[in-house]
Amino acid sequence: MRKGRFDEHDNQLVDEIKKNAKSILMMDNIENFINYSDQFGKLCKNKRISTSQIRAIFQKVKRLPDNYETSRNDLNLLRPKLAYQTGRYSQLRPLKEIIDTLIKEINNDETLKGFKEFFEAIIAYHKSYGGD
Repeated sequence: MRKGRFDEHDNQLVDEIKKNAKSILMMDNIENFINYSDQFGKLCKNKRISTSQIRAIFQKVKRLPDNYETSRNDLNLLRPKLAYQTGRYSQLRPLKEIIDTLIKEINNDETLKGFKEFFEAIIAYHKSYGGD
């Protein structure tokens, strides 16, 4: 696996997470939730995605109210912001794909909470693998 480049395994992981978006947001299988956030955190580190690039988006997520109805517009506005960041830093493509898919699946307070938890877990694992 070459750093910064995406291979078939990376794409498979992204596709698997997208396919299981609803389950991840509902946190109905905590082992899958942890496994996916772990693998994706490692992928982010291996692709040289910096902590500051991830945190720039996560800080906006963290500031959202826990109420879905109140957060809906600001949550959806993260999608173009992340698209812009991906245009600047192509290594953010898998993060953009996953976050975009997850945001589209959020439809209540519980799934919003799951989204925030999953994003935070990705950052934790990224850092644990030595992400800067």
